[in-house]
Amino acid sequence: MKRQPGSILAVVIILLSAQFIHAESKAITNCNNVNATSLPNNWTLEQQSCVRIDLGELEPSKTFDFEISSNNPIDILLFPANSLEVYLNEQSYRNEMIWQQESVFENFNGDGEWHWTVPDDREKTRWYMIIDNFAHPGDDGMGAQGELETQVSFDMQDIITQPYTIFDSIIRVDTSSFSVAEGPIVVDAGTKINIFARTMEGNPDIFIMTEEQKNLYSNGGTAASRIVEADLLLVSTEMYKQWLVPESYEGIDLYVIVDNRAGPGGGGAGTTIAKTTITITLDPIINPVISTLNPQQTYDVGELLSFSALDTPNRSNQISDSGYSWDVNQDDIPDFFGPILDYMWPNPDNASLKLNVISTDGTMVSTILVLQIEDNTPPNASISVNGDLQKGYNQTIFISALFSDNWGVESIEWLVDGIIEQSNASIGDAVSSSFTFSFDSNYQAGEHNIEFIVTDKSGQKSSDSVKVILSDLSPPVFDNYVNQISVSVGEPITFEISAYDEESDEIQYSWIFNEGTEDETQLYGRLIQYDFQTTGAQRVLCIAENSAGLSSQAEIIVTVMESESENKSLNPFFILIILILFLIIISIIAYIFFRRRILIRTEELSQKKEEPAEEIKPPSVEEQKQMWAQTSPNLYISDDNNIVDISDVDLEGLLEDAQTSPSKSFTSEDNLLSDLIDDISDSKPANNVTEKVSDRVIKKNCSSCNLLFSVELPEGIDSARTACPKCGSIEDVNLG
Repeated sequence: MKRQPGSILAVVIILLSAQFIHAESKAITNCNNVNATSLPNNWTLEQQSCVRIDLGELEPSKTFDFEISSNNPIDILLFPANSLEVYLNEQSYRNEMIWQQESVFENFNGDGEWHWTVPDDREKTRWYMIIDNFAHPGDDGMGAQGELETQVSFDMQDIITQPYTIFDSIIRVDTSSFSVAEGPIVVDAGTKINIFARTMEGNPDIFIMTEEQKNLYSNGGTAASRIVEADLLLVSTEMYKQWLVPESYEGIDLYVIVDNRAGPGGGGAGTTIAKTTITITLDPIINPVISTLNPQQTYDVGELLSFSALDTPNRSNQISDSGYSWDVNQDDIPDFFGPILDYMWPNPDNASLKLNVISTDGTMVSTILVLQIEDNTPPNASISVNGDLQKGYNQTIFISALFSDNWGVESIEWLVDGIIEQSNASIGDAVSSSFTFSFDSNYQAGEHNIEFIVTDKSGQKSSDSVKVILSDLSPPVFDNYVNQISVSVGEPITFEISAYDEESDEIQYSWIFNEGTEDETQLYGRLIQYDFQTTGAQRVLCIAENSAGLSSQAEIIVTVMESESENKSLNPFFILIILILFLIIISIIAYIFFRRRILIRTEELSQKKEEPAEEIKPPSVEEQKQMWAQTSPNLYISDDNNIVDISDVDLEGLLEDAQTSPSKSFTSEDNLLSDLIDDISDSKPANNVTEKVSDRVIKKNCSSCNLLFSVELPEGIDSARTACPKCGSIEDVNLG
């Protein structure tokens, strides 16, 4: 045991200053005061004297070792500070509530040593040890009576508790009784339980019992029910026992019993009080154990493995959490700490896992688990497409895929219908790949397969695929064709047109004529013949349909004209020009004739005002016939009743007069009439004929200007067309 260093000088001073204390008063006990810092020390105690040793303020559960030597009987008393006055005042102190009973020894003589643990039923407290050589009132002869001078030496030391010490103190046991020193104790098989015993008084026995044995013994049973191999019998001096715990007692509650009963054979009689120091320590087994959920010799590359050291024996808390370390790469340098390890080996290898454990007392033990790391898992390959793909010819297909492996990917490939279209043997750190493809006309419509294959470094392969439903989604395309033609009515014409479609082997052609009418006609074939029976612009529709049912339409506008024999007589354009000129001339003549009639009528009205109107002779029958006959209105009747050709009339002058609008209003009606008469007279003098008005005169309002005019029809003509003399409008007249 470790002792506090003493000072020789201090001992000499204390010895020289020692005083022999006599009981001068029965009411007060005076002791020589000594401080614990002066220990070890020795004194000569005269009769009726004492030494009071101030042990200081002691922490609960703190353990101390006391050594004492005396050549005559003395009393050794231990008091807390709050009970010391009871002793000093000569009051009754023999009570377990006053002194610390287990560490009190009366009539002690000789050499002694005991351990004492500060009670934990109180806070930090000052304690006093009394070496007593007094006869106190009320002793009744118990204890030393101070009859002899005594030489005493005393020492006190702190005990540094060693690992695995589970009990270290003195135990007091009455006669015919027992006490549990420690328990329950739960240990691993292979643990050693060490029991050290030193008695200060009496001769007890020390047993180890299970809980069942203890209960039986407590209820009056004999000590026969115990673990005999662990016995310490008749402890009279220092005794030591080590017991190796077998597997049958692993994890079972065990108890250390201090027995002061009679028996068993060879044991103490239990007739006196026993006060014995018991020190119980363990030598726990240090045996590192590696366990895993799936114990096997071969593991996969990249597989996360969980290892545990919790099966390592540790019921004595011999290994703390920081006492576990793992070496995963065989370099004898710890890589991880703690009782649990999650680790994966990145490459195939003949690996070993080493577990080191260091116990709380510094003991280090290791164990090694041999592992075979192999690549047993094929790579992962996943195309990011759900379901089948519906695609047409020449449509772009874009597919992406993810891949991974527990070790490494060697190559990836994209196949279309089993043929490699894309491959890559330089993967690096990539985890995805993409593939772009389109089906041309070399592929048949229907189902096709796109496959993605991944090969890892160990040659294992995985694949994923997607089905592509290939369809013809484009209609036929027409070659260049003439979309406007002209034909003659009734003339057969050949229609021929071509369309192409790379995705279809066959194209069907159909022709529609007169679409949407009752005469709608439909013909089939790339080349057909047809004759049009009516003139005008007509729409011809050609439909080209491929084998997928997709179609395109071509429209041809056909202008159907009269036959060539009819067209040879006159050119339509020429006829149109002649017709326009004819209408212009007729309009000019009608305008001139209308103005002339106005002038004549104006003159007649003026003459009626001046004198009786001269009877105007109506035109003769021959003149009426010539005038209203169904002949061209560009002929005039002369005085001789001969037909005058239009060339005899000054048409150029008349045309200029008709196109030129007068810029100013006429100053007088006579001037206007005079100009009109002069114009007519210049072309041909006319005779004024006065005839009697007949019943063949017709009066009619013009449909254009709504002015009234009159016309006399010749004999034999009941209806005719004539120009309105007011505005030149051609009017139908007939006898009503």
